[in-house]
Amino acid sequence: MVDNFSIALTHILMAIALWRLLYRDDLDHEVSPRMLWQQRRDAEAAATDASSDA
Repeated sequence: MVDNFSIALTHILMAIALWRLLYRDDLDHEVSPRMLWQQRRDAEAAATDASSDA
């Protein structure tokens, strides 16, 4: 009985993990780390320009 419970529990936990991985929003967008870094750098530059203009 305990063996069946432990096997069922681990399979259910793996199924939940798979379910959560499949429904992540960031899996639909392929962004390279360099492109992500450039976007963050540009956003930070725009924010500092906006704060210095005010």
